[in-house]
Amino acid sequence: MPKIVAQIPDDIYRNINEEIKLGVFSDASEAVVSALKKAYARKSRSFLRWLMKKEGITEADMLKELEKARR
Repeated sequence: MPKIVAQIPDDIYRNINEEIKLGVFSDASEAVVSALKKAYARKSRSFLRWLMKKEGITEADMLKELEKARR
C-alpha cells in the first residue's frame, strides 16, 4: 500500500493517540485509514444523492433497480 505523509492539527493528533490508548485502533495508521474510508464513503453518498436529484431519480426507482439487480 502506498504511504503518504501529512501534517495534522495537534488536537486531532491527541484524539488519535487517545483512541489508540483506549484500544479503538491499534496504531495511528489504522485510525487515519479508517477516517479516510469514512470520508470517501460520505462523499460518495453525497454525490449519489446529488446525481439522483439532478436526474430526477426517486428512491423508489433506485430500490426497484436494486431488486432487479439482485435477481
